[in-house]
Amino acid sequence: MFFSEWRDVASGVPQGSVLGLLLFIIDINDIDDCVAGRILKFADYTKIYHTVYSEEDGRALQFDLCNLVELSKEWQMLLMPINVELSIWDITIN
Repeated sequence: MFFSEWRDVASGVPQGSVLGLLLFIIDINDIDDCVAGRILKFADYTKIYHTVYSEEDGRALQFDLCNLVELSKEWQMLLMPINVELSIWDITIN
């Protein structure tokens, strides 16, 4: 059986390790506990979304976003605001 040599690691998890992926999955699953709205997750891509009909719905979405920011600070995971997108669909039925 082949084993890699032991190396000192100053911090973090070495790139390409299975442990890194496992730790990321464990970390990302905490998002479900802080978001009341709907959430979609795939690899390192996460989307939260709400249907907003009223100011209260808008406040609920903002509350989820604030919780997500706090969680990212706690876990020291950076959010990429360049990927943030707002979609507004207005369907009026006559």
